[in-house]
Formats: sequence, structure tokens, C-alpha cells
Amino acid sequence: MVTIVIPCYNVAKYIKRCIDSLVDQSFQKFKVILVDDKSTDDTYQYLLQLQATSGLDIMVLQNSCNSGPAVSRNKGILEADTKYITFCDSDDWYEPDLLKTMVSLLEDNAADMAFCGYKVVDEHGNSQSRPVYNRSGLISREEAFCLDADSLCMLMVKTDIMKDTLLPDLRNGEDVATVPLLMAKANRYAATVSCLYNYFRRSDSASERPTMKAVESLVCSYQYVQKNFPDKYIKEKEFLGIKNLLYSTIITLFSCSNDKRTAKELLNEFETIYPNWKNNPYISSLRTYKKVILRMVSLKLFGVVRFVAILRNVIFR
Repeated sequence: MVTIVIPCYNVAKYIKRCIDSLVDQSFQKFKVILVDDKSTDDTYQYLLQLQATSGLDIMVLQNSCNSGPAVSRNKGILEADTKYITFCDSDDWYEPDLLKTMVSLLEDNAADMAFCGYKVVDEHGNSQSRPVYNRSGLISREEAFCLDADSLCMLMVKTDIMKDTLLPDLRNGEDVATVPLLMAKANRYAATVSCLYNYFRRSDSASERPTMKAVESLVCSYQYVQKNFPDKYIKEKEFLGIKNLLYSTIITLFSCSNDKRTAKELLNEFETIYPNWKNNPYISSLRTYKKVILRMVSLKLFGVVRFVAILRNVIFR
């Protein structure tokens, strides 16, 4: 009934915990597609070993060359033949009731998409829970777009919708570009207050360090959404730009540089398209600190944004 797609690259030392969490699932009607991205360690051989010994229904695929997580995920998506599909990253893991809870949300509410919260877990076992919503059950389209859910690992969706919404190859930000398009194609949504996904934060992970490449990918993500998101949801489309360009991109920009010129160009370009963005009704759903940052951006107080970005880096590290 469910396919779990897991892209893998040089993760031989982490993948067993991920697979063990699937073995322990209270809901067992699922298939696993592991896609090796031409690892340079023994990951591929280890995946074949897991396929033979785990007792799970596992398919192992391998890219012909190192291609990135979007290509790996798309390969798995195209192979999926179940009603629903979800994702996990190879160094992360599920809580035992994730699949059961998400399938129940979809089935009980006749929904097309379901969302859950997550926990951030560091190398010392410390964790922080980040719920996606304050209750469980059916939610409206407006509530769905207000969710702080930018990762494919936080959702389960009907496979036919996912096959119609393959990921763009952005290397950083493909989830941010894809989740809104899935939302636009879905008709009914559900969410749980539970934090069922465990995101492992490694201190040596490149994804934890803001870079100009990340900024460029986020800009490409914003442009992709603006090009492909339906115009009939204009307020939602504008809000996605506010979240992903004016907040995420600019805070990332100032996390790795003091490039006020680029920040000003991004703001001016956005305001050319959305001159009244500050009145978008969805802004009220954002957390207070994000609304404060957006206020500083609107006033072009980039020195303050730079200070907050640096402080944010220190706190997260």
C-alpha cells in the first residue's frame, strides 16, 4: 500500500538505523526502494546485503553516475506501484507508528496528502520536537499552505500525484520547489500533531553550512515554483515567494555573506511582481521571528537581518 523511497550516497555507517526503524513499523504493508547514487564507499554492497537479510520488501537501484538526490528520488518514484508514497533520507529514521498514523490520516479523511512533524536529533541524542500543526485530522487548503512543511520526508501522498510532480534537479531546494506543487494538485489534506520523523543533524554535514550555492538553489527553487504553480491560487503563490525568497533565501544569503546589493535586487524584483505582498493574509500564520525578519527586509534594514542571521548560525551550531 505504501512505497518508501530512500536516496543513498556514502551512508553505509548510517543506513542500518534507518532500515531498522522500518522493520519496527507497526504498519507493515509497504515496499522500500533504495537508490544508490553511485557511492564511492561500500554503500551499494551494503544495500544489497540489507535487501537479502532485513526481511523487508526491498528494491535496490543504482544510478549510472553520481546525480544528486532529486534524480535518485525520481528513479524511485517512477518504480513505485503502490497507492501511497513517502520518503526518508538514509541517515534519518521513523518513529514506529509513522506509517500507521499517516495511512490512517489519508484513509480516514479521504485525503490526498498527509503531513507530520519531526524531531531534530544531534549526535549526542539531544532532540527538539517541531510539530507541523496543533491538532490531528482533516485540514483546509488554506491551513495546508500555512504549514511549515517544506520537506518530502514530512508527508505521504497519493503516488499518482507524485508521479505527475517529479522533482527538479536543484541539488538544494528541490523539496521546497516540489511540496507546493503537490499541494496545488491535491484536493484534501490531513495532518497530525505528532512528530514522527527523526532528522539527524550531523555536525559535519555540508547541508548545515549556508553557502552561496545554497542561495542560488533557493532562488532557482523560487523561480521554479513561480513558473509552475497555478495562477488561480495567486495569494498562495505570492505567499510561497514571501516564505522562500524574501525569508529563506535572504536569511541564507546573510548567513554566508554581507551581500546587501543582492538582497536589495531580490526584494525589488519580487516587489515588481507583488507590490502589495505585505498585505498577504498568510503572513499572519508565520512564526513571530519570521514576521520580524520580513518586516526588516521590507524596510531594507539589511544590517539587522545580517546580525540575526549570524546569531541564528551560532544558536543552531
